[in-house]
Order: sequence, then structure tokens, then C-alpha cells
Amino acid sequence: MPSFPAPAERAQTLQSLIGYIFNDPNRAMEALVAAGVHMPGLINRTDGHKQLALVGDAVLRMILALDGYEARKGREFTNSILSTKAGNTYIAQAGRNLGLDKLVIVNPAQAGMVADKVMASAVEAIIGAVFMDSDGSVESVRPVLATLGLDWPA
Repeated sequence: MPSFPAPAERAQTLQSLIGYIFNDPNRAMEALVAAGVHMPGLINRTDGHKQLALVGDAVLRMILALDGYEARKGREFTNSILSTKAGNTYIAQAGRNLGLDKLVIVNPAQAGMVADKVMASAVEAIIGAVFMDSDGSVESVRPVLATLGLDWPA
């Protein structure tokens, strides 16, 4: 049976990969825990990173919409970017490209395999965790989006 890094070690690796140092490392660990994983004393949510993913999805969409507005792009173009870059398939691939799939803690029944939907939720949760950890700073999230390739196209 393969050994996996401890949650704190995964959180530390996450920080290195995304270029953001968490004030509260527990947020980073929460972002890496998929729904259905029971980690008493570490993560006190039964839905894993789902709440953070909800926040992260909203933050990603907001930043892309703001950037579209600032770039003076029309609604159709902005909606096209939102459909692509805020879509689960694109987000999941962005996470895999950075190696985040090796950090996500999944239900033991998944045998270490991170499904696309779980990967996308984890990436959204990471975005949400950065936003929450930085007291709602959009400017703290922007470099993380750039690292993930989820920022507004140049």
C-alpha cells in the first residue's frame, strides 16, 4: 500500500506550488480534503472542501467578470471566457497541470484517484481558501489564478 504525505505536508507543498503562504494553514488543509473524508480533529466538516469551493467558484467568476469589464470586452466575450476558464473541465486540468491531484485527500474508496469533479472542487476550494485567508483580498487571489492559468487572457 502506497504511503501518502500527511495533511500538513500536503498543505506546505500546496503553498509552494501556488505561491501563497497561508496565515492559517488549516485553511490550506481544508481545501485539500474531498467530501466523504473523515479527519476528526483536523477538519470538522463532513462535506470536506465543498463550502470553500463554493466561495472559490464565486471569487473566480467575479475576478474574471471584473477583468472583462476593465478590458472593455463585450458580454459575449466575457461569457465565453467564463464558460471556459470557470468550467469544471478546464479547472480540473489546471489543477492537474500544477500537480495538485497528488495533494488532494480523497475518500479511501477512490483508491487515490482524483476524479475531474473532485479536482475542480479542490482547485475552487484552494481559491476560496486564499480569498478567506487573505481577509477577502482579490489582489491576493490574482497571482494564484495566474499560476493556475485561470486568469484573464492577455
